[in-house]
Amino acid sequence: MIRAALLIFAAMIVYSALKVLFRSAIRGYQEDDRRRTAVQGEEMVQDPECRTYVVKSRAVTRRINGKLCSFCSEACAQQYEVKSRT
Repeated sequence: MIRAALLIFAAMIVYSALKVLFRSAIRGYQEDDRRRTAVQGEEMVQDPECRTYVVKSRAVTRRINGKLCSFCSEACAQQYEVKSRT
């Protein structure tokens, strides 16, 4: 009986130790991913209409007078197109 209780107790200790080790390893990987993402970042482009910066992958792009322009919104793109025609 005492032997079974000691085995269960030892198993619980081993389980707890492994759980702590795996948690710390997972946190380390998550922190590395966050750092890697922060370093890589995304390219920013400036809207020629309102001069704000926007992430290139989210920008509204138009070819105006043969030049590819990036805008923060559809409204800015339309305003710029109207101004460039006059």
